[in-house]
Amino acid sequence: MNKHILIVIDNQLNPGKYTQEELDKNCNDAFDAYAAANAAASYATYRLNIYFKHTGENKQDYIDAINKDKL
Repeated sequence: MNKHILIVIDNQLNPGKYTQEELDKNCNDAFDAYAAANAAASYATYRLNIYFKHTGENKQDYIDAINKDKL
């Protein structure tokens, strides 16, 4: 469960429970967490692309194998 979303919902259900400073900090922390997650995902994609470039394997083969298991 995302703690930042919990604070937003809790604040809607219980107005005044948090100060504006706490809400602003929550917003900034949520943005920082999102930015970090996005950076990690971008780095993971970059590393995958290097893997496929160096091995010569076909990424689509992996995608097809995953989709085959979904059926």
